[in-house]
This record gives sequence, structure tokens and C-alpha cells, in this order.
Amino acid sequence: MTWEVAVAGTLHHDDITTPAGRRDVLGGSAVYFALAASRFATVHVNGIVGGDTEAQHRRILEGPRVDLAGVVVSARPTFRWRAVHDFDRWVTSSESAEPGCDPEWRPALDDASRRAEVLFVGSMDPRLQHEVIGQSTARLIGVDSMTVYLRDRAHEVRSVVERADVLFLNMAELAALTGSDDWRGSAAALCGTGRLRAVVVKRGPGGAACVTADGAVELPAVPIPRVVDPTGAGDALAGGVLGQAARSERADIAVFGDALRDGLRCAADAIAEFGTAGLEATRTV
Repeated sequence: MTWEVAVAGTLHHDDITTPAGRRDVLGGSAVYFALAASRFATVHVNGIVGGDTEAQHRRILEGPRVDLAGVVVSARPTFRWRAVHDFDRWVTSSESAEPGCDPEWRPALDDASRRAEVLFVGSMDPRLQHEVIGQSTARLIGVDSMTVYLRDRAHEVRSVVERADVLFLNMAELAALTGSDDWRGSAAALCGTGRLRAVVVKRGPGGAACVTADGAVELPAVPIPRVVDPTGAGDALAGGVLGQAARSERADIAVFGDALRDGLRCAADAIAEFGTAGLEATRTV
């Protein structure tokens, strides 16, 4: 039977400003990941969404390879994120959030998600990440995190990393976790921590690298005419990498380098338009 993928992440309402303009769009880590990974395999989505955007999120994710049985609908509004992207430094120059229904969510994977051979746990409270991983029987687990947790709760994040096979971080996040600006060396040193076998380092315009204890595969970003909105690029990259691993039915280190190419293609589609429009336009049905 073909391998399947489960994702636990966010479904958000985003107010995004970039040099290309400003848009009110829907997104979230689970959304970007699922749109990318479903090009390659069936994806079971787990997370929470407010009733105010439920129908719109379902429309975006609707497809034969996306299962939304694990999405919880709340009476409270969807988490709302406002961000201004700085394309000179490739960071958010300002951001704010209204948590809405997100604090209500507690992981409760259904049978299909528990059995999925591949699991991705998006950036969230490390305690919730532990709960998700504890409910899964996946043979290949990928996790993400972000600076707020890496800075304030590094010990908890490291305990999550030890339970994963692949860690997805950008260079700033990796430096926050390891205390080193040598991204190649620090990523390689992490490999062998618990079950961790590879670190995918997201390098923005510089592409990405898959680092293992034995070396690194570095690939450039896929050229596109114009970067419109980098929101969700990292989750789309993770979706491409893990989705390809699922389609290949492989969890060994050798698959990660080739899968990185697919991840970078998904990331390129994500940043070509505001929100999920680029991934929607190029999705496989």
C-alpha cells in the first residue's frame, strides 16, 4: 500500500504586506504543507480552525488526496496573523497576532493519521509536538520550530528534536538552537541526537541544504520571475520533501537529497503569489 502522510499544524487567517502589496489571505503551516505534500501522497490534516473561515479553508484544501477528518472546528474565530515582510533582510519587520481558537486545540489524531507512515509536526508549543509524536506510529517524522520557542524553551525543543528523523529550520532558527553561526557544522552536529538523521536548512533566496552526519546536499532556489509573498515557503518545502519520501516509500537518508528538489519546487510555487494561490494553481488533482 502506498505510504500516507499526516500533518499536525495550523490553519490561519493572514494579513500580509510585502513590497508587492498587501493581501488578506488564508494560510497556516498545515495548509501550506498539505497543498505541497498532496502532490505526492494522501495527506491527513490535523489542527483547529474557526467557524468564520472553515468553509474557505475547506475549499482551498479540497482534493482527492487531502483528508480533513482531523480538523476541529471552533466557535471562536480563526487565529489571525499580521506581518510585514522585509525583502532586504528576508525577515518580518513587524508582526502581531490574535490567537483566536488556537489555544483550544489539543492533539487527538484519528486512526488514519496515527497509522500514516510519514508525519510532519509544524511549529507549535513543544508540549503539543510531543503529544502529536506520541500518538503516531510513523516511520519518518519531520518537525519544525520557530525562534520564540528556540530562544525561550530550547531544552524542550531539543527533546522534540530527539524524537524526529528530519528537522526543518532556517539559518536564524538553527543558530538560536545551537548557538553557532556555522550552519553546516551545527546541523551536522545535531544529527545523531536521539533518532535525528537529517537537518534541512532553509536558506531563503540561497535555496536549501539537507545536512547529515556524513555531508550535505546544497541546492539553489528555483528561479521565479518575482517573489511576491514568502509566507509558508518553509512549510511548502517540508511538504515537498516528505511527500516525495512517501511516494518513494523510503525513509532512508539517501532519499532526502532528491526529495529536496521537489521541496524547493513547492516553495517556489508558494512564494510566487500571495497566500496559497501559487500552490493552488499548480496542485495535482
